[in-house]
Amino acid sequence: MFDPWPDEPEEPNPESRWDDPERDLPRDLTPDIDEEDVDPEILETFWRSVVLANIALFGLSLGPMLVYFRGQWLWGGAAIALGAVAGLRVYHHYRAFQDRHVDGEDDDATDTAERNA
Repeated sequence: MFDPWPDEPEEPNPESRWDDPERDLPRDLTPDIDEEDVDPEILETFWRSVVLANIALFGLSLGPMLVYFRGQWLWGGAAIALGAVAGLRVYHHYRAFQDRHVDGEDDDATDTAERNA
């Protein structure tokens, strides 16, 4: 029979080169650390930063699109301003956390006041 592609190379078999990856990879990738084992201040700072960073990303990406594609300057400007304020709050929380732990301050009253600022 006529072969339309006589020079076609054979397909390589990846399992012959790297074995079976499904068998070699670990099955359970969950960490062995419980949430209760983490310092509550670190946990609170982390989740607060995650939420604020998501708000910043949302506002800073949606705002310019509203302005450019729909011409909605009021809503787009508000989204940009909200994103910028949320981004600045993330930076403020990060710097305050870093200053508390790098400088070695352990005063609970100062920590609580800075966290709630």
